[in-house]
Amino acid sequence: MFDSVMPIVIFLGLNWVAGLPWAIGGATLWSLKVAYSRKRQGIAVGKFLPIITIGIIARGVLGIVTDSEAVYFGIGIATKAAIGLGLIGSVLIGRNLIASYAPLLFGFDRATTAHPIYKRAMDRVAWIAGIAELISAAFDVWLFKNSSVAGYLTIRFFVNWPFNAAVIVIVLSYLSRQLDKIPGFPGMAELLDTRMMQYEAALKDRRGLRRFRPPPTP
Repeated sequence: MFDSVMPIVIFLGLNWVAGLPWAIGGATLWSLKVAYSRKRQGIAVGKFLPIITIGIIARGVLGIVTDSEAVYFGIGIATKAAIGLGLIGSVLIGRNLIASYAPLLFGFDRATTAHPIYKRAMDRVAWIAGIAELISAAFDVWLFKNSSVAGYLTIRFFVNWPFNAAVIVIVLSYLSRQLDKIPGFPGMAELLDTRMMQYEAALKDRRGLRRFRPPPTP
């Protein structure tokens, strides 16, 4: 929550005191700090970190060079829409991104990922997530056109946070019901508890924290 609120506070504060370029620069630096902090904490950003870093910097640079709120926020909205379309497109071409990376997050074994129920469930999850991203992007466009910068950032935060939380709850509930039909599946609750214990164990040792990676799928 803190990491989500701080970019808004920094942007609004610097925009009011020093102007848009400083606001964009401050929010960009904080976002970079959050990305690298998550990597050091063992949160799975891995090979996506360079992509995330380049994206954050490019968005910040373009926003500063153009001195345009529409460009800066528009890039974020376009990225959200692209993610939604990408998730849906990955299902249509038979290379579901969520199905590919979910084992890294939850620890699904090969017996689970090879089952037809898993593929069917993950395809539906990708559709749900993709449509949710497109809805969120459409709302952001409407909100940006009909509010001030302060209103856009504040309202977006208080709408998107519960919306995203609701989507996650729906997805996890659906997955739990569907995957429980697979013989031998231990249950989503047990897998999540195992992942949390592994993460907490890594937190106790800073060196272990930096080395922490989810164990390979059996």
